[in-house]
Amino acid sequence: MKKEQSARRNEEICDIIDRMPVRFGQWVAIAVVIFSLLILVFGWLIKYPDIVSGQITVNSVVAPVKLVAGSSGRIKLHHIAPQEAVTENTYLATIQNSANTEDIRKIDRLLSQINPLYNNSQLWIDTLPENVSLGELNLKYFAFLTAAKNIRNHEQNNTYEQQIKNLKDYIRWQNILIRQITSDTLTVREKLDILDKWLKRKNSLYLKDMITEKEYDDLKTEFLNTCSENQQLQKSITTIHIQIAEAEGKLNLLKTEKAEKEQQMHLELVASYNDLLDNIKNWEQKYVLKAPMNGRVEFLKFLTDNQFIQTGEEIFSIVPEKNTILGQMLLPATGAGKVEIASPVIIKLDNYPYLEYGSIDGRVSSISLVTTEEQIANMHVATYLITIELPQGLTTNYGKKLDFRHEIKGTAEIIVNDRRLIERLFDNLKYRIQ
Repeated sequence: MKKEQSARRNEEICDIIDRMPVRFGQWVAIAVVIFSLLILVFGWLIKYPDIVSGQITVNSVVAPVKLVAGSSGRIKLHHIAPQEAVTENTYLATIQNSANTEDIRKIDRLLSQINPLYNNSQLWIDTLPENVSLGELNLKYFAFLTAAKNIRNHEQNNTYEQQIKNLKDYIRWQNILIRQITSDTLTVREKLDILDKWLKRKNSLYLKDMITEKEYDDLKTEFLNTCSENQQLQKSITTIHIQIAEAEGKLNLLKTEKAEKEQQMHLELVASYNDLLDNIKNWEQKYVLKAPMNGRVEFLKFLTDNQFIQTGEEIFSIVPEKNTILGQMLLPATGAGKVEIASPVIIKLDNYPYLEYGSIDGRVSSISLVTTEEQIANMHVATYLITIELPQGLTTNYGKKLDFRHEIKGTAEIIVNDRRLIERLFDNLKYRIQ
C-alpha cells in the first residue's frame, strides 16, 4: 500500500516538473541580463561633476576707497553731488577749523612750484604772501618765509663777498708792492757792488796816503748806508709776505664761514620747507576730505552744510571709473585640494535671484598657498583665498547683463571633476569594503 502511494506521489511530482513555464523563465533571465547591461551602460555614460562651493564677493581690481573724518566739527561741502566724476586730489569737503582753506591751498600750490635746493630765492620769495590765515600752520609758514628772506638778504647784502673781495685786492696790491721792492732791491745791490769795488780801491789808496781819511770815510759811510737800505728792503719784503699770509688766512676763514653760513641757511630753508609741507598734509588728513584717485564720489550718508560729524565717521566713497571685475572667494579647506587653476565656476549673486537672472560663468585664476582663519557661524574655519576671473563680465547664461555694484555677495560653485556614475558606485563599494 505504501509503495503504491509513493509511486503515485513521484508521478505527480514529475507531472508538475514537466508542466513548469520554461519560456517565462527564459524571458526573466533575458530581462535581468538586459537590465544589468543597461545599468552598466548608463552608469558609464552618465556623468555629473563634483562641486566645491563657497561664499563669493564680486569686486574690482582697484577697490573703492572710503573717506573717514579725521576730526569732529561742522562740515562744509565743496559743491559735490552724489555720483559726480572727480579727479585725484579734488577737495570734496572740509571740516571747520581756524585756517582759511583757500589760503592753505594757495600756499600749497606755490610750494609745489619751487624747489629750495635749486631755485634762486630771489625769484620766488616775492610770490609768497604775508597776509594769510593758516591757523595752526602760521608758525610753520612764517618760519619758512623767514628762512627764505634770510637767504635773500644774505645774497643781496653780500657781506662776505665784499670782505673776500677786499682781501683779494689787498693781497694783489701787496704782491705788486713786493715786485716793486724786489726791483728796488736789485738796484740797491748793483749800487752796493759798485760801492764795494770803490771802497776796496779807496782802501788801497788810503793805505798809500794817496787820499785823505775824510774821502775814505765818506765812501765807507755811503757803502754802509746802502747796506742798511738793502737790509730794510729785505725786511719790507719779509713783512709784506707775512701780511699776505695773514690776509690769505683771513680769506680762507671768510670762505669757510661763508660756506658754513650758507649751508646752515639752506638747511634751515629746506627743513622749514619740508616741515611746512608735512604739516599741510597733516592738516589735510585732519580737516579735508579729498579724492585719492579719479572716479565717482558716493555719499555714505545724507549730508548738508554745517552738519556736525564725528571723528572716524565714514563720509564719502570714491569708486573707480574703469576697472576690471573679478570674484573673491573664501573656500573652506575641506575638499579644496580638488580645485585647480582654470577650473570653471558658476556664480549665483544674492542681489539677482538665480531663477530669474541666471548665473555668471567664471574661471579660477589664483589660489592662495596658505589658509586663513575665518569665523563662520561662531566657528573658526580654515579657508583659502580664491580669485576668480569673469571672461564674460557680468553677463549671465540667460544673456542678461547685470549692473555692477562693488562688494556684491553670492555663492560660487567650482566644478572640480566630471565623474561617471559607475565610478561613484565603485567608490562607495571600496569605501565600505575598506
